[in-house]
Amino acid sequence: MSLLVLMYHRARAGRHGNSVEMLDAHFAHIAAHHPTALPGDKLTEGHLNVTLSFDDGYFDFYAHVFPLLVKHNLRALLAIPPAFIREKVETTAGERLKLEIDEAFAQPERGGFCTWRELEELTASGRVVMAAHGLTHQRLDRPGVDLADEIEAPRTTLTTHLAKPTSFVFPFGRFSRRALQRARQSYPFVFRIGGALNCNWNGRLLYRVDADEMASPSAVFAPARLTRYRVRRWWNRLRLQ
Repeated sequence: MSLLVLMYHRARAGRHGNSVEMLDAHFAHIAAHHPTALPGDKLTEGHLNVTLSFDDGYFDFYAHVFPLLVKHNLRALLAIPPAFIREKVETTAGERLKLEIDEAFAQPERGGFCTWRELEELTASGRVVMAAHGLTHQRLDRPGVDLADEIEAPRTTLTTHLAKPTSFVFPFGRFSRRALQRARQSYPFVFRIGGALNCNWNGRLLYRVDADEMASPSAVFAPARLTRYRVRRWWNRLRLQ
C-alpha cells in the first residue's frame, strides 16, 4: 500500500498557495478517487491513500479550507507554531485574508493566523487534527536552536488549548539528527518535506509532497509524478540505512 502526504499553505492563488476554486476542484478529485487518512488511521489496502496537511494555520484555512473540507467530507492535519497564535484579534476578516506570509509572522496581532478560539472550533469539528510545527517556526538544523522550546513546548501549549498532538512537522522541512531524535521521542509521527511516497505510518520519517501552485486539480497525481514519488521513497530509505 502507499501513502501520499500532500503539503499546502495558503488558500489563495499565487506563491505558496492555491485559489479557493482550485482547492475545491482538487478536493472533489480526491474525494472521488482516493481514500484519505490522518496519522495513525488504518490505511486502505491496494489504494493510494492521501493525507491533507496544511502548514502554519493561516486564517484562510478557517475561512476557506475548512468549509471545503465539510463540503467534500474530508479531514486535514493542520501544523501550528503556537507562538504566533492569539486569543483574539481586532482586524476584520477581509483584512486578515489580505495579509502576506511575512506580514502574518512579523505582526501576528493583525490576525494572519487563526485564533485559539478558531482552532478550538476546528478541533471540535472532528475534521481537523492539530500538529506541532515548532514553537517559533525556526529551522531546526541550525546550531544554537533550543530544541526543548521548539519541539517539546508546542506539545504542552497545544495540549492545554486544544488536544495532545501526536504529530510534529519540521518547519521548512529542515532538521539535525539531534532534532529528529528529540522529535521522535516526543511524537509518534514526524513529518518533513521530501517529495516522496510513504509505505505506511511506520517510517522513521514521513515525507510530504508539495501541493501548492497546482496547475490542475489532479496535477499531483499525474503518472509521471507518482513514479517520481515512488523512486524518491526508495532513495530516501537507502539514505537512512
